[in-house]
Amino acid sequence: MKFIPKWLFEGVDGATRSEILRWWESRRLYYNLYVGLVGIITWLLVLVAGSAAVRPGVDFEEPIAMIFGPFLYGLMANLCYSLGWGYDLLFFRGKARVCLFKIGLYFSLILTALPGLWAVIAWSVTVVTGKKMD
Repeated sequence: MKFIPKWLFEGVDGATRSEILRWWESRRLYYNLYVGLVGIITWLLVLVAGSAAVRPGVDFEEPIAMIFGPFLYGLMANLCYSLGWGYDLLFFRGKARVCLFKIGLYFSLILTALPGLWAVIAWSVTVVTGKKMD
């Protein structure tokens, strides 16, 4: 992906525990920015496309989930990120760290995008069929 800097995917060989932790934590801000950006887009898609896919008076997503869900999701995403470096400290050395980070980042981005994708699909179905969801 061109919008992700290359240095995020550079590893540290034979690192100490503190170097491993520093390696992971130096990438946390970028992880949060990317997941957060996808999350904002997803939230807007669910709000706009999801609302357009349902009949008036019906919620595509519970309003309480739209309010508190992003905060809980962000907390859980960071917990899982911390599990990544914890796993790395216990089992990996060197280049496997880059693979673990890359898989975790892409998985997080895809998982974060799924509700927005579902909202767009639901809206597309209502456009094609002419029937809104209940």
